[in-house]
Amino acid sequence: MRSIAITVWFFLNVLLLGTVGYMVLIWIQHWRRVAIKNRQMNEITYTRQPNVEYYDQGDVTTEDPMYKSKIFLSNNIEDDILEKAKQIRLFNFKNKITSRLRQVVMKESSGYLKDANPYNVPNKPQATNGVQKNWVCDMATGFDTFRTLDRQDDLDHPIMDYLPDEPLFDDDQSFNTCAIVSNAATLRNSNLGYFIDSHDLVLRFNNAPTVGYERDVGSKTTVRILNSQVVTKPQFEFVTSPLYKRLKLLMWDPSNYSSTVNEWIQSPEHKFVNNYVAFRKLNPESNFHIIHPQYLWYLWEFLQSHTAARISKNPPTSGFLGLAMLLPQCAVVNMFEFIPSERLTHRCHYYHEKVDPTCTFGIWHPLAAEKLLMLAANTMPDQTVFNTGYVSIPGYKSLQCNP
Repeated sequence: MRSIAITVWFFLNVLLLGTVGYMVLIWIQHWRRVAIKNRQMNEITYTRQPNVEYYDQGDVTTEDPMYKSKIFLSNNIEDDILEKAKQIRLFNFKNKITSRLRQVVMKESSGYLKDANPYNVPNKPQATNGVQKNWVCDMATGFDTFRTLDRQDDLDHPIMDYLPDEPLFDDDQSFNTCAIVSNAATLRNSNLGYFIDSHDLVLRFNNAPTVGYERDVGSKTTVRILNSQVVTKPQFEFVTSPLYKRLKLLMWDPSNYSSTVNEWIQSPEHKFVNNYVAFRKLNPESNFHIIHPQYLWYLWEFLQSHTAARISKNPPTSGFLGLAMLLPQCAVVNMFEFIPSERLTHRCHYYHEKVDPTCTFGIWHPLAAEKLLMLAANTMPDQTVFNTGYVSIPGYKSLQCNP
């Protein structure tokens, strides 16, 4: 009898221990799965990279009103939380970027650059309220057409003999999709190269290379806009470098606001004339134009008239200049990494390691004001702008403007 009792007692203890052990094992496996899922969410949502300017995105909790309003359509609640975390991160990032751009514009307006007026630009009328979303329609209907120097200009200078006979674009020439590719470091690891090359026209700037960076920036180049420093300074090897061959070229050099074209060409900001002439002699078939210096100030006045704050009294960027040039030619203009994406870093360019935060938000050009106008005209969702990395602006032929 005693042996039976001991056997039953032993069996019950083994059964109890086995049950408890099994429950503990299940409990451990459950929390291990939760830990793995949380780690994956953190890696996807908050992975930090060296030299990247990150913002405080906040924590995602069940107390967040956006979380509470979520209608879960899938069976995996953890995946829905992850998706909501991405949405909140994108929303916060957009707000941080737009707020920073507005702060820069207001800082310029408050007199931060009060004494920085090297071109003697007078005050001009500004917008009365906020960023005007219909500015592209205003540009299409009431703005001076894009203008380059040509042989009909009253310019008394030998350079006139080397200006090309053909225009930069024929009157009837148009494109469906156009890509304007910035030099921004945020293009690194974007994998946008194939998409960029799929455009009918691709515009690039200065000495930005494509070789070795094709995966992110593509290889196709139709037009290249150059500032006069690139044409002038020896380190850019403008006359001999293959980077500037077999494509359309456009150069700009700023003048004093009130200077005549003859006064400007006698004393340009950068002495580009000799290299321009040398290039044209070596490449007589090249379609290489020079922007009329007064057009830069026409464009600046337009930018000021559509910004409800005083902007810096310096010429617009090459990017905004390129946009104004292509809007009449293209049904759609896609601008790559002019509005910084979530790949934002303190580096300036994708092709070298120079660090300068002002490359993104501006301090000399009225860059922040330009970016706010680009955002106002953009037709792409926030995911495309701040994650993929481009804004899309309808060209004149695609506009639907109210009369």
